[in-house]
Amino acid sequence: MNDTPPQEVLRRHLELSRFHSEEDFLTCYREDSFLIMPSGVRRGLEGIRDCYRQLNRELPNARYTYKVVVVEQHVGLLEWSADSDTHTVTDGVDSYVIEDGYIRAQTVHYTLVPKSRG
Repeated sequence: MNDTPPQEVLRRHLELSRFHSEEDFLTCYREDSFLIMPSGVRRGLEGIRDCYRQLNRELPNARYTYKVVVVEQHVGLLEWSADSDTHTVTDGVDSYVIEDGYIRAQTVHYTLVPKSRG
């Protein structure tokens, strides 16, 4: 059992989301982790890796803003926005279940808004 507080797990996850490699990002998850997205459920490290890659394709060179970060016991809520080379997101909302020092479950929702070309 890992005694890392859920607040610290989420803080680290958000830091790694912004600044580190895919492999570093995946250290916040385990093989029994899963993500729930409008497009379906992504299971295990490979499913989470696919989601990470999809987000990077949809939001190349993204600059994230974390508007609200709340953790109570083992549940976290994140409201976020992003500005990338091709799209923006103003309504990002993720929720987390954090157990034993890692993210056990996560929901992910955002709307991509294409940047106008001109």
